[in-house]
Amino acid sequence: MNTAQVSIELVLAGILAISAFVLPFFSGADLNIDLLQNEALIGILGLAYLLGVIFDKLADTILRPMEHILRLKQADKYLEDHPKFTGKDPFPQNNLEFNLRKSKDGRLDWMNSLKSRIRTTRELAVLGLPATMGIVIHQQATQSWMYLPVALNLVFFVVTAWLESNTSDEDSMGKDKHNKEIKTSDLSIDKHARKIQLQHAERRARIASVPYYLLIANSTITIGVIAALTPNNSSILMISGGGLILSMLALWADLRITRTYLKFVAREMSDYLKGKEK
Repeated sequence: MNTAQVSIELVLAGILAISAFVLPFFSGADLNIDLLQNEALIGILGLAYLLGVIFDKLADTILRPMEHILRLKQADKYLEDHPKFTGKDPFPQNNLEFNLRKSKDGRLDWMNSLKSRIRTTRELAVLGLPATMGIVIHQQATQSWMYLPVALNLVFFVVTAWLESNTSDEDSMGKDKHNKEIKTSDLSIDKHARKIQLQHAERRARIASVPYYLLIANSTITIGVIAALTPNNSSILMISGGGLILSMLALWADLRITRTYLKFVAREMSDYLKGKEK
């Protein structure tokens, strides 16, 4: 993937993070177009890049449970279409991506294009509403309670990072196998057993996605309360509605593009298996 393209995506994530967690605390500051002509812009972009590195990873982590279910469903589809499959993993994504990186027929460019779109929509799906809330608070921070939801959103990200750091690796020993995350390589050949595995994985994914649900709920409720307290401020209503719609569309787009990406990668399975037989 092009380095400049990745940098732009990280700066975008950083700008959203600044809007969500920094901007609300500068409600009294006069931020206008003059800032774009000031040397401070370089520092702001640098800060945005640094924050972007962190929050891009957090966005990836917080939506990982939803995306993992899509991987399991892709593996389930392969087993459904190939009931006599005897390999270890019906969807070895890392190995398939490695094969695609060696291709010289345009597939690598298409793969990178899809990954870029996933990264962008994911950042907007996770940080869009908190950023909208931050902008609204910046414009209407008349009461001290408005800063509490900002702190709560940051707590949700911290909890997500903590949960991810405490998740056992797939090769770790001595862990509770019942609570171990189901990998694509764990899926049973038996259709009935596999259905039970997928149901268990979906329940686990819903629980793991609680920080994201709370993040969205906290941001939406706060935005709604501020909009209700300022019914005559049309800009608040426009920003609130636009941010909510854009964030939810971004989540939908992220999951749709991820599904497309996984289907594209899965097409490499036949070539991968042929390569293993040689």
